[in-house]
Amino acid sequence: MKKPDAEKVGAIVSRELMLEASGMLEDAPSWVIFSHIKPDGDAIGSSAALFEAGLARGKRVRWVGADPVPSCFSFLPHVDKCIIQKKYKFVNEDDLYVFLDSASEDRGIEGLRERSSEVVVLNIDHHKDNTRFGTLNCVDYGASSTSEVLWRIMTEANWPITPAIAECLYTGAAADTGWFSFGNTTSATHLMAADLLDRDIDPSKIDSCLRHNRSIEGLRLWGLALMRVFRWGELSQFAMTWLSRRDFAATNAISADTKMLVNQMLMIRDVRLAVLLTEDDDSGHIRVNFRSKEGIVPAAYAARALGGGGHSKAAGAQLVLPLADAIRAVQEAVEKVHAEWTIADK
Repeated sequence: MKKPDAEKVGAIVSRELMLEASGMLEDAPSWVIFSHIKPDGDAIGSSAALFEAGLARGKRVRWVGADPVPSCFSFLPHVDKCIIQKKYKFVNEDDLYVFLDSASEDRGIEGLRERSSEVVVLNIDHHKDNTRFGTLNCVDYGASSTSEVLWRIMTEANWPITPAIAECLYTGAAADTGWFSFGNTTSATHLMAADLLDRDIDPSKIDSCLRHNRSIEGLRLWGLALMRVFRWGELSQFAMTWLSRRDFAATNAISADTKMLVNQMLMIRDVRLAVLLTEDDDSGHIRVNFRSKEGIVPAAYAARALGGGGHSKAAGAQLVLPLADAIRAVQEAVEKVHAEWTIADK
């Protein structure tokens, strides 16, 4: 197969910026890679890919995250090397600090806001609401995933993409596109996937590890959440459910078991926006996940109304409220922003 032209594949960011990002990586002898809080497949896949690429280029590489990598990603290289810590001191001017898939400083790790002006930060992302907090911001919101952005950087720089790197990038892109079914999937995404598949990776293995690898505890947790689903709105177009700390204790499930749960509510006839509220075991704060379809207020609008953000159809927020109050607050916010969106859309 002919190698895809990365410049034509990319939708937003120029070849020059991609080469500037790769040049910054080449010039730095030491990389510190950061994955965001509650890391998902894209954050993990892109981090593992860059870690592997760094070692191949003779770099000293470290990977730091505020939260552990879910065990279902253990088949990827270097995930066992991720150092878990809540706060980091950004003091070494010889290090290049690389943030992947983090839309803002708050999504990364504590300590970044206190960095000195001499510290160099490379921000690689695809979120439209990225705050451009880096020294260099390689943010392509036309890309399906940060893994796709990283693939473009590597392709533009003519870095060898080994089977190990390809597996990581494919995992990240597949996870962030719902296995190439979400609206962020483009022809560019499929061109990248075709290129990666030509590098001797096994998509059935990735699918088996990530989607056919659920625990019985996690399924029981889903059962509790699905039993509570309720619909509201003039056309019953909104659906919501929630999980408390007590639910996790009762089922022995973990936070990672909630992955893809909110999407299940979009399978309900006529539901166009789904919301999952989860009580965090450590802080007691409420994590709110939104998913939306066409023809309704985008998930990102609802999330921003509550101080959060994300992609148009997949977004989230965090509330410092008791669970019952959070449920009411989310309902009111969804109704308000949907009414505003409906008027503006006419």
